[in-house]
Amino acid sequence: MLKAVIFDMDGVLVDSEPLHKKSNEIFFEQLGIKLSKNLYSTFIGMSNGEMWSIIKKECNLEQSVEELIKKAQDLSYNYMEKNLTDTPIDGVLNLLEGLKVNKIKIALASSSPLKLINLVTKRLRIKDYFDVILSGEEVQNGKPAPDIFIEAARRLDVYPEECVVIEDSHNGLKGANKAKCKTIAYDSPNSPNQDLSIANGVVNNIQNINIEYLLDLFK
Repeated sequence: MLKAVIFDMDGVLVDSEPLHKKSNEIFFEQLGIKLSKNLYSTFIGMSNGEMWSIIKKECNLEQSVEELIKKAQDLSYNYMEKNLTDTPIDGVLNLLEGLKVNKIKIALASSSPLKLINLVTKRLRIKDYFDVILSGEEVQNGKPAPDIFIEAARRLDVYPEECVVIEDSHNGLKGANKAKCKTIAYDSPNSPNQDLSIANGVVNNIQNINIEYLLDLFK
């Protein structure tokens, strides 16, 4: 039975993946490294800890993972603050409104730091829709581990099996599946090379998701 919907943020609520990519490219240049498109695409939806552990190892960087995360997050926040849109992805507001009207609980579960989540939700004027807002910083293991979805369900006071997770990345879907949530993949043009076949449903427009679509996942 549908009790709650858990949203990813970057690439689902807001078209921010190109901004993350640009700020990361600036930082990669500062570090003197270059990553292939294929390798970079595997990081979409992944926790910062996982991502920078891999980059540190692949590129033999001398900085600690903690140092790399801190510098990357500071750069990303400043870049997003200057360049972030104030408009959600098409269909997001209607979906949030529909969930509220139907008394379905709503959570945001993002790998991004809480500071950045607050910036985005305030800029888009959507913060009040969410019953729970959860950052990857608040759980032991980031996506693709299931921790963030299990914790979001716990805070919503529902079972993970009663939740639908909307994600645009293979890493996010993998974590949601491990948590035993139903999953919808948003096939975003700005999140390339993602294996979305593991989702219960795939849409190329958030406007295609409504209450009927969500309920059908439980039939």
